[in-house]
Amino acid sequence: MFPGLSPLVQALLGTLFTWALTAAGAALVFIFSSRQKRILDGSLGFAAGVMLAASYWSLLAPAIEMAEESGKYGDFAFLPVAVGFALGALFVYLADLMMPALVSVWMIFLFADHMQRSQYSQI
Repeated sequence: MFPGLSPLVQALLGTLFTWALTAAGAALVFIFSSRQKRILDGSLGFAAGVMLAASYWSLLAPAIEMAEESGKYGDFAFLPVAVGFALGALFVYLADLMMPALVSVWMIFLFADHMQRSQYSQI
């Protein structure tokens, strides 16, 4: 990255750079009003594209290369990667289905705990 700098300083600079870009992206909330749906839709589409590109180039392509280099799967070297990708997608889908139920149960416990504490504080 930067010749002559220690790895620790390079890691710190990389961390600060990604933090600054994240903060700049989050600051867009203050610039655009919530009524501009087209900008929000465009931003979400761009973010989805970035995440898809990052997942392919950083995860899927190297995994396919590793499977090809192992020689274990022949022409079907993509298969273990595809199965892993499908299992990950299934996990995200099931987590999305379960979250509302888990949140409602958590809210019930939180409310019950609050009510119990407020009853004891009146005694």
